[in-house]
Amino acid sequence: MKKKLNTNQISYLKLIIDLSEEIGISVQEAKNILDTAITIIKPQSINYKQLKEEILNYLALNFFSLICKL
Repeated sequence: MKKKLNTNQISYLKLIIDLSEEIGISVQEAKNILDTAITIIKPQSINYKQLKEEILNYLALNFFSLICKL
């Protein structure tokens, strides 16, 4: 008997891989970032595209802040 993957699970896995590739971090680190973000916001339904943009914006701002402090 085959189990079907939920579309949320597929989106979750795709987002982890996308973040890993775009930021240049390991899949495990991307998973930890995503899990933390989901835990903090505790949404009823998750818009993975919007969440990805928010994570990337947050990281870009932090990187820029670090560069400016140097």
